[in-house]
Amino acid sequence: MGYVQNIWYSILIFFLFLCPCCAVFAQEQLQELKKSYYNLPLGSRERFVLTGKYAQALYFNNEKALAGQLLHDNIQLARNYPDKQYYAYLNCIAAMNSFNDHAFEKSRFYLEHAKSVLPIVNENGTKGYVYYCDGWIMTRQNREDEAVAQFHKAISYLEKAPQTEANIARKLAVYKELTAIYANQRNYDFQEKYTSLLLETAKAGGNVNSLFDAYMQAGYLFEEQYRLNKANFDLLRKAEQHYLDAYSLVNKNDKHLINPTDLAYVSVNLANLYHEFYSDSGVKKAIAYAKQALDIAAETGQYAITIPAYGILADEAFKAGGRDEGKKYLQKALDNLNREPHYDYQVGLSLFSRLAEVSVKEGKYKEAFNYQKSYIDVFEKAFNSDKLDKTKQLELKFERELQNQKLMRLRLEGEKKEQQIKLMKALNDRQHQLVENLKLNELNRTQQLKVLQLERDKKEQDLQLSRLENTQRLQELDVSKKKIAFKSRMNSIYIWLFISCLVVIVLLFYAYWQRSNALKQREHLHQLEMEKKNQQHAIESLTAMLAGEEKERTRIARDLHDGLGGLLSSTKLGLSELNKATLEKESVQEGIDRSIDLLDGAVDELRRLAHNLMPDLIVKYGLKETLRDYASRMSQVTCLVECEFLQFESTLSTEQEISLYRIIQELVNNALKHASASNILIQLSSHNERLHITIEDDGKGFDIESVDLQHAAGMHNVRSRLSFLNGEMKLMSDYGSGTTIELEIPMV
Repeated sequence: MGYVQNIWYSILIFFLFLCPCCAVFAQEQLQELKKSYYNLPLGSRERFVLTGKYAQALYFNNEKALAGQLLHDNIQLARNYPDKQYYAYLNCIAAMNSFNDHAFEKSRFYLEHAKSVLPIVNENGTKGYVYYCDGWIMTRQNREDEAVAQFHKAISYLEKAPQTEANIARKLAVYKELTAIYANQRNYDFQEKYTSLLLETAKAGGNVNSLFDAYMQAGYLFEEQYRLNKANFDLLRKAEQHYLDAYSLVNKNDKHLINPTDLAYVSVNLANLYHEFYSDSGVKKAIAYAKQALDIAAETGQYAITIPAYGILADEAFKAGGRDEGKKYLQKALDNLNREPHYDYQVGLSLFSRLAEVSVKEGKYKEAFNYQKSYIDVFEKAFNSDKLDKTKQLELKFERELQNQKLMRLRLEGEKKEQQIKLMKALNDRQHQLVENLKLNELNRTQQLKVLQLERDKKEQDLQLSRLENTQRLQELDVSKKKIAFKSRMNSIYIWLFISCLVVIVLLFYAYWQRSNALKQREHLHQLEMEKKNQQHAIESLTAMLAGEEKERTRIARDLHDGLGGLLSSTKLGLSELNKATLEKESVQEGIDRSIDLLDGAVDELRRLAHNLMPDLIVKYGLKETLRDYASRMSQVTCLVECEFLQFESTLSTEQEISLYRIIQELVNNALKHASASNILIQLSSHNERLHITIEDDGKGFDIESVDLQHAAGMHNVRSRLSFLNGEMKLMSDYGSGTTIELEIPMV
């Protein structure tokens, strides 16, 4: 299985992308083209167009000399034609045919002539075909990056050209080349893009040959994608279906296909697909398709296609235990490889290696040695061929550069002739100016010599002075050295005395510092203990006070709700019954209705006060639901109160939650009374065991410095409760900017 993937599959890729350009026209088509060609007038547009098709048909039916002569004659006629599009078109066909015949210099000659008339060609389809031809040749010179650029230029012109059958066929050819390049580069995104374009364009154009190529390209694309993702069997089914579509297309249109070996190509691809991916279930199909490919190849003389077919049959024979049969298939593949005009060294190496392995298993070591020796010979030839190909590529690049230089010289010669007259006129003026310049140069040189002599004399004088100064400096330096040596000795004595005194002082200071620090630490510890006791006492007092306040509030709320609330409700009920049973006068009824409304308001106010005195929702449902209920109740028509919770999870005790609720209640009430706000936002969030509360309004704000917040009763209660919670408060406000209050409380 791996052997097929490594050897035969590479050959299949070659057939898929390169072999269709070597098609063999059906004899009936060739005769029809010949008849049509000679019925057209010499030098007519129609005959130029048909020349290309007829020349290609002759070339691919091994009548290369006649094809070359036909192209040469019509190129000479098209040269004198006003419209150079046919001249460019025929030169492109001649360039590609010459390249296939390995006449590279001749191919370059035709291509350069085709490109030389591009500036005066107005037909976009022809321009696109020239760029396609250039890219086609670059691809086969292993210049794929440059080829891609030319193909994109071709597409840009072909898109602007009329969508005739010829231009559609040219677009299909460009898409096919780009698909082949990206397949070779394993760039599956771009390969898929151009395969889709190829398939869509082929279906729209209705050309059988183009549609066949598109099906084959699509099948290969999905097959490659399946190799990368073998878990997706849908890709394998799509590959199989596209190959089968191509197979069916060949069978239905065998008379209209350019290449009679298309059936062999698709048969060997299907054989490989069933052989590689369907294992036991696909053995019969793989063998059948491989033998069909062999039969067709034998009829057409296309020996190259028999190599992967024999390879598949050999692998199936080895799997079934038929070693002799498999070996015969490999030998037949090797024989047909030797028949090919262009020997594939990689395939040859693989075949000799495989035959050597089989011979070793059979115990035929001499035969294995001969196969291994042939392997080495082919390897050396491949190495030398690779070096030769690289040398030829360099020669081609060198020759192309020389040709470009020749063209540049021709262009420059025309420009030089135009400038020569101007230069001749300017020469006389320049000669006269040169004489004057020479005179001035002589004077300048004389003056420069005098200046140089003066500078030299000055440098000598400066040198003498510097010598005298250096001598004097040396004497002074000796004297200064002696003084410095004496001073250094005295300084060393002074330094040692100073260091000794300094050490004594430092030791005394250190002892004093240690004693002072010990006393300060004792005082500090005593102070901390006193502060701790005072703080604990204050917290206990505050806790007792808050607990007493909450108990009193609870008692008052219960009395108001149960006593006064019940009384008001009973009064309302009695008035309602009296209104329904006994009263008929409208005026009296209105008065009683008004009294009932007032009693409703009193009951609601009583309930509100009782709820504010003792928020029993905290005990039942917690702080979050209590604050939501409070925000909903405090919202008014003129002011909306909202409450938000961001990652809020409370770990506070019930007493702590009640204190926090009183703080928020006091701050919101202050905003409602004094801020004239339209919106009040209460926001709670918890992070790193800290609770963050923000109360923000869009009211009129105030100047913090002008208001005594320390002595305000409400803010005093807030700060007391906040101290109980060990919290911190930050207040921010300004005129016209609203007010923001931020609280931070530990949750541990």
